[in-house]
Amino acid sequence: MGYTNQLNFFVPASLGGGFPSKLGWQFAKADVFPIVNVTGYYGLTSAINAVYKEHVYDPSDVVTLIRGKHILHFGGEFLFYRDNSTAWGNINGGTMGYTGVYTASTQGDSSTGLAYADFLLGQTRSWSAQVTPEYGGRMRLPQMFVQDDYKVRPNLTLNIGLRYQIQSGWGEVKGNMRAFDPNVRNPATDTMGAMWYGSTHANGRTTLQKPVYNTFLPRFGFAWQLNPRTNVRGGFGLYAYNWSLDTYSGGMGSAFGTQGNLTDASNGVSPVVILSSSGADLPYIPASTDPAKFNGQSVTYNNYHTPVGGSYQWNLSVQEELSPNIVAQLAYVASHGHDLPFPVDINQIPEDKLGPDDVAQGHRPYPQYAGISGNTTNAISNYNSLQASVQTRMTHGLQFNANYVWAHFLDDMDSSGWGSRAGAQTYQRSYTPSANYGNSNFDVRNAIKGSFVYELPFGRGRQFLNNNWLLDELVGGWQGSGTVVVQSGQPFTVTMSSNNSYAQAGSWFPNVVDHPHLADHSQYHGTNQWFDESAFAAPDPGTFGNSRRNSLNGPGLSQVNFSLGKSFAIWEQVRFQIRADANNIFNHPSFGLPSSSLKVDTSGNVVTGSSTIRGTTVGGRTMQLSGRISF
Repeated sequence: MGYTNQLNFFVPASLGGGFPSKLGWQFAKADVFPIVNVTGYYGLTSAINAVYKEHVYDPSDVVTLIRGKHILHFGGEFLFYRDNSTAWGNINGGTMGYTGVYTASTQGDSSTGLAYADFLLGQTRSWSAQVTPEYGGRMRLPQMFVQDDYKVRPNLTLNIGLRYQIQSGWGEVKGNMRAFDPNVRNPATDTMGAMWYGSTHANGRTTLQKPVYNTFLPRFGFAWQLNPRTNVRGGFGLYAYNWSLDTYSGGMGSAFGTQGNLTDASNGVSPVVILSSSGADLPYIPASTDPAKFNGQSVTYNNYHTPVGGSYQWNLSVQEELSPNIVAQLAYVASHGHDLPFPVDINQIPEDKLGPDDVAQGHRPYPQYAGISGNTTNAISNYNSLQASVQTRMTHGLQFNANYVWAHFLDDMDSSGWGSRAGAQTYQRSYTPSANYGNSNFDVRNAIKGSFVYELPFGRGRQFLNNNWLLDELVGGWQGSGTVVVQSGQPFTVTMSSNNSYAQAGSWFPNVVDHPHLADHSQYHGTNQWFDESAFAAPDPGTFGNSRRNSLNGPGLSQVNFSLGKSFAIWEQVRFQIRADANNIFNHPSFGLPSSSLKVDTSGNVVTGSSTIRGTTVGGRTMQLSGRISF
């Protein structure tokens, strides 16, 4: 029986502090400090309120049966997820956004306006607020497997297995779920597309995802000893990903609270609210089960027929013993991911209907709503790599491990993980994942990594100066160790700072008109201009650009760490160790990604010199000296 839990409690210091009345903020929905986002300037924010009480129960068992050349394994487990939590930021008195669209000289072009000026005028482009209670999420994941380790010959073993699992889909103990469902009829418009509630069971739906009962995962592997010094190994398998609430939680816990949101869809004509006003017209909605209650707002989508995402993984490796203490390995490792989350707005204006008044003309697929955010779970990924390594056991005082990897990782979108751990989730076309196919955020084409431990050959028990107590105390017993990481840069996407595509969702990619790579990055390491911005041009309004996602790469990373230490015997059972450690010992700068948002001047040309780098991925050199007594 296995059990794990994660308990986190976040409470903002401003909660219950009376800040709305102190600030004269009339449309606060909770007694907490507001969140104010001023693009390009700063943000005023309250700490986030959230509670996470996540429990996983895992009864399991495995039975092993040996019959001749076969070792059979039969097993199963029943994962039960019990998640008593709140939404991240479940107490949000109000979040207001200011981007400069209302002080722009040209309608819809925020690059000519000042976000801070919009803020001073109180002209708010976006607003949201919510107060939602704790929910009780539940999911079950029963699994079973059978595996045969078949020793065909003394030097050849086959591993053949099959795993079966059921994903029940996430449910909530009291039906506290709400999500957009394209198969629910909207009573206000008499069209398809409305809110589904877990407590009403519309269309027989009781969970966020429909249970999946057809997940079969075969696996095969082999180990072949060609000769006493050479081994060949390989394998192929299907693997499934769990429906983590971090990624598949859209709509969980959102039915019983009060909430609202509004974003200006007038291209900079009408603010959603004036900061000094009462905000009486803001659509703040109490708990309801009316399918049409959230018409006109941005809502969350959770695909009921979500497939179980997974991957095909395969590898082939050759391991050679070069000497009794040195082993080298060369491996090909690859995978193909399928049915992966593709987090987009499914209410984006279709490309053939883009225009300055496309919202007013009702060109959204579901015109009764603003944005509809969620995962369409139809993305793919492909990873191929060549991996080489050399390892040596401790011999003559030296032990080391060196690795080189060439890899290429492509996908439609990086989406796994909570928060921003997936990196930038940039897209232009919501309905065509393949148009977003390109280098992954984690595509590191070349990587060299190594570590070593070296015991200096001086002192007692060593090769030199081993018969003198004084010399042993001075130069004997010293040990040095270190790690080395050198790798190529990560990809990034070039976008336009102002989105004049009129798509109402996603980013706006520029057009590529020339080669953007600069021939020389020697001056200031390229930090004042990483790529040639003039190689891009702004697309015509109402069209999409032809630049690809993650088409450029940022600076590489290089880091060397080193440690030196010695242990002294004070008396029997008592030793004193002194140690010096240095991180990034050569103080080599590894820079972050450049600014990749392009602006245009009054003539419509892209402004050059904006691809500056002002951050690092590895901090400057740090050193420490430490001592320890052990007894």
